[in-house]
Amino acid sequence: MNRRHLLGLGALGLLGIWAARPSDSGRPYDDYFGALNQLLKQQGGGIPQLVVDMQRLDANAELLAQRLGTKLPLRLVAKSLASDGLLDYLAKKLGTRRFMAFHQPQVNQLARLFEDADLLLGKPLPLSAALGFYQQLGNTTTFEPSRQVTWLIDTPQRLQQYAELATALKQPLQIALEIDLGLARGGFSDPQALGQALTALRTSKAPLTVRGLMGYDAQVAHSPPWIGRDRALADSNARYRAFVATAQTFADLWPADPLLNGAGSLTYALHARGDTPLNEVSVGSALLKPSEFDSDLLAEHLPALWIATPVLKAQTGELPYLRTLQTALQTWDRNRQQAYYLYGGRWQADPVAPAGLSYDSLYGRSANQERVNGSSATALRVDDWVFLRPQLSEGLLDDFAELRLVRNNRLVGRWLPQNMG
Repeated sequence: MNRRHLLGLGALGLLGIWAARPSDSGRPYDDYFGALNQLLKQQGGGIPQLVVDMQRLDANAELLAQRLGTKLPLRLVAKSLASDGLLDYLAKKLGTRRFMAFHQPQVNQLARLFEDADLLLGKPLPLSAALGFYQQLGNTTTFEPSRQVTWLIDTPQRLQQYAELATALKQPLQIALEIDLGLARGGFSDPQALGQALTALRTSKAPLTVRGLMGYDAQVAHSPPWIGRDRALADSNARYRAFVATAQTFADLWPADPLLNGAGSLTYALHARGDTPLNEVSVGSALLKPSEFDSDLLAEHLPALWIATPVLKAQTGELPYLRTLQTALQTWDRNRQQAYYLYGGRWQADPVAPAGLSYDSLYGRSANQERVNGSSATALRVDDWVFLRPQLSEGLLDDFAELRLVRNNRLVGRWLPQNMG
């Protein structure tokens, strides 16, 4: 092979490498985020905001109501909607007073806020936490725990503990029995184990009242291809019905109108189709749709929650100790042309607007001045706002002093997150 051929092959190789470099993904704001940026520059107060898009929230609530119809009552999952204002708004809009709680201080807060609420625990609480609820309830509420709180029981040992608590309190306690539908996260593992627990309860003299069952089937939404979602759902529903059949043999304990709770944001749409053992579903995150709930089953739901934070600094994307490579890095990847330092950071959220921004893995994360990179095509300037989409809503809301409500490109109100202290 002569020199000319070698040079030609080398040029082709370089062209191939150059063609493989990252494309410029930077874009200016689209109309939606451009309008939000202008609104917050005028009225945002210059600090990070948690923004709820009320039109999208309404659309998600209306879609949920349409799918459930009159077939399946709704229980709102409070951990994913942890704001008194948000829960009150959705409870009224969706016509429910049923809530699922996962944290003892939240049970107390819900009891104070919704004195007519029906509260179901979404996880079994340690005995001391349950006792804390009664100690902190006080006498200033008309809330009646004996008929408005349903505690979750997952093992014979916890059943015994709650029996002792009911005896010590000298008042009835309602319980639901957690059943394992294949998620393998605890609960009674099979109908036989459930039957043994009910047999133990039958011989107990403690004032415990069985209200029904609770089973969570998130594994259905994540079923592997060799199983398939339809088969996974059928298996889960069959397990649920087998537990119900066992419970029905305890006619002296099993209520005439039992609570059969299940589903969740990821699977509620499957149960809403009609063939389900459930008589209520629990939903929370689908109403705000953080990114971990991007699923074909929730494709019609819209993201309704954003973190918005101002740009403090806009610089060329230099890196300490790598300045000599800076030009090469930026030439290879145009998405490293600019570095923007944000007010705050290290949230469980991903930059979405302007398009093409990303965290800098070479520079690292910061909770004080988060650095994101982007190309010059983003056209960002100091005092513009960057919008991030949360991965989850639970545990996020209390990171902010308030939720800012936006409707028709206007700030229309504020909600406070729930203070669990």
